[in-house]
Amino acid sequence: MLKNIFRAALPAVLMLILTGCGYHIGFIKHPQIDSVAVAPVVNSTAIYNAAGNMRMMASEAVMQDGSYKLADLKRADAILYITVSRIDFTAVGTSSVERDRDYRPDEWIARVTAEYKLIVPGQGKPVLAGTVTGQSHFQAGADVESGRLSGVRQACYDTAVKLVRQITEGW
Repeated sequence: MLKNIFRAALPAVLMLILTGCGYHIGFIKHPQIDSVAVAPVVNSTAIYNAAGNMRMMASEAVMQDGSYKLADLKRADAILYITVSRIDFTAVGTSSVERDRDYRPDEWIARVTAEYKLIVPGQGKPVLAGTVTGQSHFQAGADVESGRLSGVRQACYDTAVKLVRQITEGW
């Protein structure tokens, strides 16, 4: 009987010991920032709609991460400013040669580099700043430009996820 009581009490005792040691589960975000707004993104490249894709993907990444609430520019504790500074494409994988003269790669990598600043309204100096690069693989079908734009959108998402990870854990 006494043995059964010890077995039942063991998990409760372990929980008390572990919680009493200062361990806790939670977010690693800045303690004074609860909400973030994503400002309109600046596109320094010649790629169409990169700014719109980056802002949309950054907003989605903030919501999916869950560390910060996504807020509008007037109510946010901090504002995230992003500049898409570079977009590169690299051909990878196998390629097909049509009629012995046309070279067409089957797979590409799109890389998006973005610079960011996290600024608390009313303060001129950024709380955090840095550069992030994300990438994606994409297939180039008959319409290469549509494939490139899809690859850029996917690379913007990868960049945004890495960016949100940095502003969440960069303290």
